[in-house]
Amino acid sequence: MNSRKRNTLFTSPFLVFIVTSIFILSALSGCGGSSNNVDQPNNRINDAEETATEGTAAEETTAEAIESSENNEESDQPTIQENQENLEEVEAEKWTVLVYLMGDTDLEEFALTDIVEMSKVPTSENVDIVVLFDRSDIYSEESVLNLENFSDTKLLQVKNGSLHLLEDQIGERNLGDADALAEFIEYGFSRFPAERTALILWDHGAGWPGMGPDEGNDFDILDLQEISNGIEMGLENAGIDKLDLIGFDACLMGTLEVAIAMAEHADVMVASQELEPGHGWDWQALEILASDSSIDAQSLGLAIANYYEQHAIDNGTETEITLSVLDLTLVSTVDEALKALEIPLVAESDYLSAKLGSAQSSSLRLGKNPDPSIDAQMIDLGNLAIELGKVEPGLLDLTTNLVGAIDEVVIGQVNGPATKSSSGLAIYFPELRAYSQEGYFYLEGIESWQNILMSYFQAQESIPEEEQARFVTDQYSATYTLDAMDGLFISAQFDLAAQDNLTEAVIYYGIPEEDGSILFLGEEPAYFANDGSGLVEGFYDLTVLTMSDGVDTVYAYTQLYNDEESQLAFLDIPLTYVPPETLDSESELNDVVLSITIDTETGEILNEIYYSTDQTGQWGELVTDPEGLIYPNFLFQNTDFSFDWIEINEVGLWADIPSLTYSFEPLEPGTEFVAELWVFDYGGNSDYVYVEDIIP
Repeated sequence: MNSRKRNTLFTSPFLVFIVTSIFILSALSGCGGSSNNVDQPNNRINDAEETATEGTAAEETTAEAIESSENNEESDQPTIQENQENLEEVEAEKWTVLVYLMGDTDLEEFALTDIVEMSKVPTSENVDIVVLFDRSDIYSEESVLNLENFSDTKLLQVKNGSLHLLEDQIGERNLGDADALAEFIEYGFSRFPAERTALILWDHGAGWPGMGPDEGNDFDILDLQEISNGIEMGLENAGIDKLDLIGFDACLMGTLEVAIAMAEHADVMVASQELEPGHGWDWQALEILASDSSIDAQSLGLAIANYYEQHAIDNGTETEITLSVLDLTLVSTVDEALKALEIPLVAESDYLSAKLGSAQSSSLRLGKNPDPSIDAQMIDLGNLAIELGKVEPGLLDLTTNLVGAIDEVVIGQVNGPATKSSSGLAIYFPELRAYSQEGYFYLEGIESWQNILMSYFQAQESIPEEEQARFVTDQYSATYTLDAMDGLFISAQFDLAAQDNLTEAVIYYGIPEEDGSILFLGEEPAYFANDGSGLVEGFYDLTVLTMSDGVDTVYAYTQLYNDEESQLAFLDIPLTYVPPETLDSESELNDVVLSITIDTETGEILNEIYYSTDQTGQWGELVTDPEGLIYPNFLFQNTDFSFDWIEINEVGLWADIPSLTYSFEPLEPGTEFVAELWVFDYGGNSDYVYVEDIIP
């Protein structure tokens, strides 16, 4: 038996379950959330509004230029500015859109698709689209439009349905370098001057840590400071004060930290709070610029969001999407509202930190993973303010002010049913100091929130022992009922002295090992009784999620959340993907979370999408080789009661994602199982009660 990942090796007869007969759920289908007019208080975009009609662009070959580009004899890092004399002078136009396409990653196939989408924008004197496109020599050997396959970096203009090579001596550039970004900005806006300017960065994203990587250059990323520096240098050298629009076609970039950093460089920002499906934006949205020369940055941003939403609906990936259009000229008002909130949260930290922790636990989480070491540790800032005002009325004026400031900044947004409560702006909020990254506290411009976090962490570590989470009920004396049809109901009494500090209750279920350890198969929320009795209740239906590739079927760990209002269930499943070239290696593991949405009334799977984090912590949709393998990860409780997340590689599933199927199956009668009911306080202190029985 082999096990790799996160510190634990063990042997178990229950590690892999082969299911001889499974009920396959209905095929994937789409389910979209409604959209409201941007004039409405919730700032949703009217997706019914038509912005432009498609045009058919004429093909224009550039064979000679392309041929000359394939043989690069220059230095490793030539500047973009070389051979500018070969370029024609261009009259000032209405819009120039620069696209910094960091395609030297496993997302390369999506980059090729997006280039094709750009080519469908009708040619117009109103817009120039200029792309710095870096590709990989690993993931794809496909040509794109009229341009043959390449594995270095090309400087391109998208026009007349084809790609025009602007510079034939770029070579391989490190797009994780701020200098490369600065040179591209200077070149693009100098050679294609315009009344309005946009810069869009494309790749994996991680929020405040930045975006990238450039895999061909030692997985170099552009951190947030490098993005800011690159833009500042490029604009200054191009003689431009500010961008009209900055966009991020990447995961998790719709945060206050990113917005504050970009505010000095642009008036409008478009970015997603949540993970983006691999298809990303619909780049045909730029056709609005070709059809209307009077379009401003806000209108462009709203069009991008509208097209993105429809693109996700068409691809069946809309369940968890977000995309926000932000007025960066007003983002300082959010910071000022946080500064006002900082005063009581820091001064009265001993009392208010419990309230802040409660608000955090009720807020929309973004970039989530059952394993907290992989979780992005981001939440919706508007949600946090609303929930904090609910639990502490004395802060209501301040939280209302913060919500109002966010509403002003968020010009418009789209989201799916899983993210319908989104305010449009996220923030970094680690649950515990242990999950935080030290580099965050060196960011500039977010000092108030950094002070709030540090004060919160200190309060977490100072909760008196008598007020920490604990059950009054004896650990092995929980009240429960067990029925093969109705499942397991479990309840226990917690210590009322800890009531004000409690934030969460969870039921975990799994299989006990002979040595007393436990292999957990899943978790879902438990509930506090609202009558002040101190009762906690949990339910487990005695099923487990199975995954099948048509050959093997295995159990998978599931973190489950039910939304009663929408009648949807949201599942996050931790996995490991191993590419075929590294199947015999212990060195490369790819952390993955499978996100599934189910209609609880019909059992129909509405959405399934795999997201991965690379070695730099950047997020994006997983792209697999079908000959690779996918292994479920499980939460494992050791005999010393410590926990590890482990990947079990006894049986893997072929990584042909479209062919994988999922089903909840009942545990076999006679199976011994364990259920643990846990309570947690805002400081991470916890206690649990334990039930062990046999499936009837």
